[in-house]
Amino acid sequence: MSLARVHAVMAAGVDQPRLLERWMADAAQLRELGVEPEGFDLHALAKFAGLGVKVRHNPLRPMFPLAFRLMSVAAIEIDMFSAYALHRSREGRGFAADMVQRARDLVAFVGGWHDPAMRVHALLWDAMRYELAVAQFRAPQSENTIRTDISASRAPCIRGGIALHELQSDPRQLADALHVSVPQLEDVPLQPQAFCFWRALADEGSADDDNGGTAVIAVDALGQHLLSRIDGKRSVAALVRELGGGRDAGRAVAIGLDSLAAIGIVALPQRRTRPACA
Repeated sequence: MSLARVHAVMAAGVDQPRLLERWMADAAQLRELGVEPEGFDLHALAKFAGLGVKVRHNPLRPMFPLAFRLMSVAAIEIDMFSAYALHRSREGRGFAADMVQRARDLVAFVGGWHDPAMRVHALLWDAMRYELAVAQFRAPQSENTIRTDISASRAPCIRGGIALHELQSDPRQLADALHVSVPQLEDVPLQPQAFCFWRALADEGSADDDNGGTAVIAVDALGQHLLSRIDGKRSVAALVRELGGGRDAGRAVAIGLDSLAAIGIVALPQRRTRPACA
């Protein structure tokens, strides 16, 4: 068995992990290449391929500090990146040169790969979505920003742009848990959480001016309901009807809108004045 042939086969497997998958299923294919299967640890090669992909994604660490810290603490980095390497190889796709697109591709993969029943996986999926949303909103002309162009003067509207995300945990609590000498991931509660990622109007500042006019706000069910429907066209009365109508719905909508307006994220209709919306 030629040493050069062995090296060539190993290099091909690491570069194209789908070949490793085929060889694991049918060792005869290795013999056809002129090498003996007994001389290969295909599982080790798969992990080495994952290590290579992990290194290629190291530029994303500043965008995903929490996610990478979690993967390291939970020792799932190589398993996840090995699975990702195989996934991309099966599709015959390389990795995007643009780091923002590379980040989106990675998050999309984790969405399909993670097992929601596994705590670490659930926390990782939440952390990656949270950090990607923050990064996109801090970037100039974020594609995730929902801008409103409003002409109506009698409807609530959003001041700036927002994106809503439902998570199963609060990544801020995960951050606290990870920044201790001995992280206890079981201390991070798993319960539905709704977050609003907000980019305020450029000339108004925001609740977090140091972050370039962006803020992350935890919202309750009512706040989430209202923010998902406020478009500068629906009137307060329409919002009340969508919540079921009646005095209780009217009171709830009024309280919710006042709370959102107090934060600055919502502009309420005023007589003779057009709301200052984006």
